[in-house]
Amino acid sequence: MSESDVDSGDYNIRDHVVICNWTGKADVIVRQLHDESVHEKNAIIVITDNPERVPKTTDKEYRGLLIIGGDPANKEILIRADLKHAKTAIILADEEDRENADSRSILIQLAIDSINPNVHTIVELVKSSSRMYFQYTHVNEIICLEQLAEKLLSQAALTPGLSEIYMNLLTQSAETNEIYLEELPETFIGRTYEDVEKEIVGIADKDIILIGWSSDVRKTEEGHELVNGRGNAVYEKEIVINPKSSTNGPRSKKYKFKEGDALFVISFEKPELKKYFNGN
Repeated sequence: MSESDVDSGDYNIRDHVVICNWTGKADVIVRQLHDESVHEKNAIIVITDNPERVPKTTDKEYRGLLIIGGDPANKEILIRADLKHAKTAIILADEEDRENADSRSILIQLAIDSINPNVHTIVELVKSSSRMYFQYTHVNEIICLEQLAEKLLSQAALTPGLSEIYMNLLTQSAETNEIYLEELPETFIGRTYEDVEKEIVGIADKDIILIGWSSDVRKTEEGHELVNGRGNAVYEKEIVINPKSSTNGPRSKKYKFKEGDALFVISFEKPELKKYFNGN
């Protein structure tokens, strides 16, 4: 297969979301991604063996939804979905065969890696024990409902009402708060977390709370920095939430932001911090 063949898809679009498998959760995902509170809505391509199960509706949340019938573990099908230029890929667990769902998800992930290892991939797992099989893939986030349910139940027992807070943060709407990942404005490079925190709180027309940051760090194994097959450094995301003010370490409020960092904030709508601090 030539490079031009790999780049060609059915729709010739970019920065879209590819959903692998259609389940009851997919409907919720589509509606959340295309909620009226989302200002920049990305196109969505669904790959499923059962295209007839995708609702035939005129609801506005389904505008821009495209469907490709076929096996999402098939590279040809993924290429047709313009995976090479996708922003995000979501692999949903096969509800019809839950016993083998995680194995099928691994095959889909490997197929995605072979086409576009840089696409941000989110995988839904059925069994927490399957997590280890993804360690050599390029998956970015693994959501295991088994683990989430156990931890949420125990935390709700310790802190009554906590489940309502989580539901608020996880529901995309104009009336609820959401957690956003914002690019670091250039003016914040070299400044400390505590300085940036004060700047963000001071935005008069926005209700924004800075809760942490994401940074690229060199990946190590047994004390050695890893490199890939081409000899280039391997990086992984380090996420710090609510850093401590009582220490001066790299995970404290004394941390100085560097180029490439991103900020986690809570807000009613996407803050677009660069508009406030980069003069754009």
